[in-house]
Amino acid sequence: MKQDPFENLADWGSALNKIEEMAAAGRLSACQPGLIRILRYKGNWRLREAVLRHVGEIQTPSEELVQQVLTILDDDNTYYDARMLAGNALSRLLNNMGGDGGRAIHRKARDVLTRLRSTPQPPFFDKALNATCSAVGIR
Repeated sequence: MKQDPFENLADWGSALNKIEEMAAAGRLSACQPGLIRILRYKGNWRLREAVLRHVGEIQTPSEELVQQVLTILDDDNTYYDARMLAGNALSRLLNNMGGDGGRAIHRKARDVLTRLRSTPQPPFFDKALNATCSAVGIR
């Protein structure tokens, strides 16, 4: 399988279908570079949200994928719904990596989450951050 089977993201309908099809078949892990490209692509919120909803299912996520999800969570210029999806995905990805794998990305996630929680946030986003922190063992 190609690592980026999503082709032209401007044709978002077929890319969205491919995401859903691969998620249903449990094959998202094989195309992590393509998922990263979609997460970086700000031209279509539907694609980004679809990836964020499914990416937590990947059992062996790459550090690059986790980093991109963390970047979305940390981006003040990204709308809150996407950031909350990113927080949920991040907790699942970090738990899937396990304690030994990706120590640097775990540390970076801890730093970002701690910083976000230490600054005033809207209550609904603060609640989502607290849930993410709890899910990854940050007090």
